Amino acid sequence: MNSIFFETIIRVDILIVFATIINYGFSVSVPKKGDLFTVNITMNDFQTTQEDEYAYVQYKLPDEELFIVGYLPLINMNSAHHMLTYACAQPASGDKFWKGGTTCFGEQMIIHGWARNAPSLTLPENVGFHVGRNTPYKYVVVNIHYLSILKNDYSGNQLIMTRKPLTYHAGVMLGGSGRIYLQPKTNSIRTPFSCQYNGPPISIFAVRVHAHQWGRVNSLYRVRKGEISQIVKGDPQWPQSFYPLASPVDIQNNDYVIGQCVYDNTEDRVVTVGSTHRDEMCNVYSMYSYDSTIQSSNRKTMNSPPIQMCWDNAFSSIARLIPADSEIPPLKPPEISGAPSGPHAHSEHGVNTFTADLYTNVEIWPDVKSLPAQLGEVGGIALNNANNELVVFHRGSRNWESKYFDEYRFRNEVYGPIEDDVLIHVDTRTGQTKYRWGAKMFYMPHGLTIDHEGNFWLTDVAMHQVLMFQPNNLTHPALTVGEKFRSGAGSSRLCRPADIAVMKNGDFFVADGYCNSRIIKFNRKGEYLMEWGSSMTRKVDSDGFPLPNEWNIVHSIALNENAQLLCGADRENFRIQCFNLTTGEFLRQIRVEKKDKIGAIYAIEFVPKANGTILFAVTGGVQTSNKKVYMVDASTGDILTSFDSNPHLISPHDITVSANAREIYVGELASSPANALHKFELSKHTDLPTETFNRRFNINDKNFRISVIIMAAFAVPVLASVIIGCIIRIRNLRKTNRLNAFLDDVKSRDTSYNSALGGWMNRRKGFSRLEQYSDGENEPLDTNVGDDSNNNSGNEPITVKVKQQPAALNNKKDTVQFQIAENL
Repeated sequence: MNSIFFETIIRVDILIVFATIINYGFSVSVPKKGDLFTVNITMNDFQTTQEDEYAYVQYKLPDEELFIVGYLPLINMNSAHHMLTYACAQPASGDKFWKGGTTCFGEQMIIHGWARNAPSLTLPENVGFHVGRNTPYKYVVVNIHYLSILKNDYSGNQLIMTRKPLTYHAGVMLGGSGRIYLQPKTNSIRTPFSCQYNGPPISIFAVRVHAHQWGRVNSLYRVRKGEISQIVKGDPQWPQSFYPLASPVDIQNNDYVIGQCVYDNTEDRVVTVGSTHRDEMCNVYSMYSYDSTIQSSNRKTMNSPPIQMCWDNAFSSIARLIPADSEIPPLKPPEISGAPSGPHAHSEHGVNTFTADLYTNVEIWPDVKSLPAQLGEVGGIALNNANNELVVFHRGSRNWESKYFDEYRFRNEVYGPIEDDVLIHVDTRTGQTKYRWGAKMFYMPHGLTIDHEGNFWLTDVAMHQVLMFQPNNLTHPALTVGEKFRSGAGSSRLCRPADIAVMKNGDFFVADGYCNSRIIKFNRKGEYLMEWGSSMTRKVDSDGFPLPNEWNIVHSIALNENAQLLCGADRENFRIQCFNLTTGEFLRQIRVEKKDKIGAIYAIEFVPKANGTILFAVTGGVQTSNKKVYMVDASTGDILTSFDSNPHLISPHDITVSANAREIYVGELASSPANALHKFELSKHTDLPTETFNRRFNINDKNFRISVIIMAAFAVPVLASVIIGCIIRIRNLRKTNRLNAFLDDVKSRDTSYNSALGGWMNRRKGFSRLEQYSDGENEPLDTNVGDDSNNNSGNEPITVKVKQQPAALNNKKDTVQFQIAENL
């Protein structure tokens, strides 16, 4: 009875402690009311099975009132034709991911659209899509139209949200037509659509046009009292995002909305409406704001938008007012994105952009006193998130000077390795040095990368090698690429390699940058796979820059597997070049400044653990007067923001970014530890904590303290139960000592009561009782037991008196030989 009681106590306490641990593991850092936060709704290692496949992923909104105020597409046009994001009453499937078919059941509205590497979008101030509690919209569903067969895809959309109530709600009106019939070899085919608006005033502030490859121009107009006004005229072959209007257009009750799509069919077949890239579409999406307090008879519910569709040509006589110049495509502006500046009234909403004070310099970081005095030129830096460390690869007392080299050959016979520990681990919170290593192992440190397994990848431009060290062995490299002190351009030699980027499967890329002007891909064993890149030919393209895939020092590379992107900093050509990481196909080049202000790009890095294409870059070099950090959308080349340090950056050489881009670190070719490292943090008023669809667990200090207190409280009864149980067990053992005393000369003292607790928890082991009873089950007794190996008096078997068995066992003898268990 006592044992059952205490076992029950322990089991209950263990369950409670386990529940406490689970609660601790699932604790999520929740932003304060009114703060912005982000939610990533993405595929999870998705694989298509056919071309033109439609796939869906759902996200259930928390039970609270929320407003969506921005979007950051986590997707690339190399894999997807377009992406639509819906707010739904119910998703069309109970699964998180599904293919084909319907998007939503019940009320739904389109809240965002993307295609052709369109940039991010932020809604005007005080405007947002109202979702969650007190609305019909309890889910968000992302629909992706994939182009081809692919695997390991993590595409999706990032929503920027707030809990702060907003004055104006947002909606999207989809205008277009399904009556598309494009005759072969025919140009200027017009497909009009029209509707009449009935509802409260709305203000259209951004528009997105969509068509497939035959679309020439899409346009939209307002007709009021017989007068026609153009809302937008857009080229569907541009990046397809919601672009802000120069001046928002108001739509009032009884206004007509008309539009059309114009096509040129160059093929020998008829093209009709359809969902694949071999078909066509006619869509004009208008994003608008409205005062939610104004009632409207045509709204399904109080919190649904006043208009969602303007489809087909219901008012063909009005559509005839579309002007003839609607067939002429608009001129592409120098910068498609952007918005009017200055304050705006409700009818003059503009789309926000990132501000220059998005990040601020942390002036009290690092702790300079704890840094080694011999901290020299910083070659590379990388974050070891598992230990909250910034790892710094520096050159100690050595500077990169011409005296160390005969052209590309390091003068090892004169100078030898650096005597100092050239790798230091700095606490990202306190800025204090935690650990050092690497003395007498390196000659001219340069690049550093830490892969997802915590391995350290290093390049030494003097040794012409890439070395990988595992965290449990920092004295001998687990992998080496290149021949020590021997430069070359083949598959087995490198020449001053600058940087490394490592894939999740262990394959890696090397920026063989100073001499060879190439990027090389190796498998996880260090075996050569492919390369691309060439040196300068002195030819230039139309804007005066060198031709694509030509390099003047591949100084830094950055990898984004989700977007299938590998980008490189073409340092002395003042640009970033991006490629398909599987094929090496050139995709685009990015210039972070206008040509007259541009600077050498020294380092780049994607935001890790994110599906988007946000890339950070830092400029440097003596020819760059104002060194800055740039935030770039690599899918479009748009510069989102830039900032400087205080004091100013002097000789930045490398950059690294935390998992959610809250912190940015820059390492310099500094003359002293005081200006070698910089840390930037998101400004408090722009803090965007991330709540991902796959739910990452962010453990905060408050949750940790609460969990520890709960665990400690329940640990006391557990410990007391164990102690009491042990005491009871010991008392029972003492009672049987006299009964078992005669066994001392039969069994040696190596009997394996591993512990009193172990014996108590496993009562079936050992010599627990002498009498054998039947419980009525078919449990025969062993009557053929030989002598024990231990010496008994006279070598006689031990005999034990047995109680009378039931009738089924009456043929058994009254006495049986009992074999002593080995674990007595």
